[in-house]
Amino acid sequence: MTDAAPLDVAVVQSNPTFGDVTANRQTLADRIRDAAGDGADLVVLPELANTGYVFETRAEAFDLAESANGPTVSSWIAAASDADVWIVGGFAERDRNRTYNSAAIVSPDGVEDVYRKAHLWDREKLFFESGDGDFPIVDTPFGRLGVQICHDLWFPEATRLQALDGADIVALPTNWPYEGERPSEWTAGVHLAIARATTNRVFFACADRCGTERGVDFEGQSVVVDPAGRPRVGPASVTDAETLRASLDLANARDKRLAPYADALADRRTDAYSLAGREK
Repeated sequence: MTDAAPLDVAVVQSNPTFGDVTANRQTLADRIRDAAGDGADLVVLPELANTGYVFETRAEAFDLAESANGPTVSSWIAAASDADVWIVGGFAERDRNRTYNSAAIVSPDGVEDVYRKAHLWDREKLFFESGDGDFPIVDTPFGRLGVQICHDLWFPEATRLQALDGADIVALPTNWPYEGERPSEWTAGVHLAIARATTNRVFFACADRCGTERGVDFEGQSVVVDPAGRPRVGPASVTDAETLRASLDLANARDKRLAPYADALADRRTDAYSLAGREK
C-alpha cells in the first residue's frame, strides 16, 4: 500500500462470553479473517476482547490473563500474517505477577508494540496495574497509528500528545458501559471521540463491545470518526455484534487547518498553559 492509498479500516463490535477465552479467541479470529477477506487493511477489536470485562477479584483477572506471546496474541499474529492485515486488539495481559489492561498492535510481521492502559476506570484499579502512559505511535504502510484504550479518551492530553507526534488515526479498543438515561441518542464515548478527532484533526476508530455481562450492560455504538468530527461509519447498534467498515484518506489528518486562518495545532498558546501555582 502506498502512502496515498486509502485505508480500509474495520471495527469489530463483539459480545464475548466472560471467561471463555478459547471461544472468544476463535470468534475474534473468524471476525478478523472475514474483515480482511473483505479488504480491510486495519482491524480494531474491543478492550479485553479475550476475557470479557466484569472481573470480581484480582486473582480472577490474573488467572484469565495471558502473556503478550500467549495464545490470543499469537492467534492475531497468525491472522495478520495469513491475511496481510494490521490488528489492534485489547486483551488481559499477565507479566510475571502483574496484570494489565492492554492492547497489542500486530502487523503481518508480528507484534509491533503492546500498550498498557494508563487511565484505569473505576473498579479496574482493583484488578489491573496502570501502564506508564507512553501512548504509542507506530509507523505503518498506511500512516502513523496511535492507540488508546477506553477511559484514555476522557483525557484530552493523550490525543493531543499523539497528534503532536504525527498520528493520523487513533485506534481505540473500548468497553463503554451503559450509563442509563441521557439526553442524546449517542453514548458519551461517541461524543468524546468526535471532540478528540476534530480538535486534533485525526481519525478515530473505536471498537466497542455489546451485550450484558454479570449484570452490566454495554453500549455498543462502535464508530469511525473523521478529522472534521463526522462519524464516517456508525455508531453501530447498542445490542448487536457487527463489523463496521470505512475507507479513509489519512492525508486529511495531516492538514490541521480548521479554517483559512485557524489551525488545530499551530494556534496553541503554550505560553498560557502553565500549571505553575494552579495545581492542587
